[in-house]
Amino acid sequence: MTEQTDYFDDRIADAILHGSPYERLRVRRNSLFDQRISTKLAWQSVVLLALSLVGPITLGYSESVAALFPGGTPLTSSPIILMPGVLVLLLEAGAAAGHVAVAATILINESDLSTRRMRQLLSVEEMASFYGLIGGALLLTITVAFFLLGYAGVETIQQYTTAGAQGPFDTSGTGLSVLAVSTVAFVGSVMLFTASRLLDTRMR
Repeated sequence: MTEQTDYFDDRIADAILHGSPYERLRVRRNSLFDQRISTKLAWQSVVLLALSLVGPITLGYSESVAALFPGGTPLTSSPIILMPGVLVLLLEAGAAAGHVAVAATILINESDLSTRRMRQLLSVEEMASFYGLIGGALLLTITVAFFLLGYAGVETIQQYTTAGAQGPFDTSGTGLSVLAVSTVAFVGSVMLFTASRLLDTRMR
């Protein structure tokens, strides 16, 4: 506990002594999301990387489970259980846009920003962090859990499907395939991680 406390104290002290006015204002703010924007973008990249695993997960399904997907090919199908993953993509894209917009504003105009304006930017940053990290992580958990359900076997899956109702692997009707979502998530993860490293060197 002492080492963890010392770490936070050192981080706060470093921001106060060497950080920009915006960074100093952030660490003084009582918030769950007081990390630097570059750090939060890196965390978002991890969320997207985890989402990209849904494609490889389907490759290990048994033939009987794969047959439950439209066309019997999980990778190219668009099952209902993929929809939370699509929402993860939308949340992470919106949150990343918010984080990058705040970072760009700071890098371009920080010397001209009033304390009031910086507090407004912090509010935007916190909202982006909440949706991207909390909302995204919750939907990611739901998505991965449903896809892992495929390893439990057909009998277990059928327990979640009432007579006459749609099953979790039935078509969603959106046309968005598992492969497409997995690929976009991986590419997005690389882009966010690259952005986080660039901002880490610029916003010091």
